[in-house]
Amino acid sequence: MAERLELPWSEEQVAALNQYQRGGQYHPFTCGGDRSDDAHVAYATAHGEDSGLLVATKDGWVCPVCGYRQAWAHGFMAI
Repeated sequence: MAERLELPWSEEQVAALNQYQRGGQYHPFTCGGDRSDDAHVAYATAHGEDSGLLVATKDGWVCPVCGYRQAWAHGFMAI
């Protein structure tokens, strides 16, 4: 099984994870909330991103629209 990153994530890991999210090679981690609601769609349209794209922080992934959180990432995503 693939290694999972433990929180908190370092600044280097956060930067690598956010770069991976926008890399386009793989489907990014996305919000577990209602990504089709007006707020998520408006944010995605304004920022040119997938609806519900999660943002890496030292405390894990967070949805900038609704605050949904995810506390893990695959280790290979931060290389």
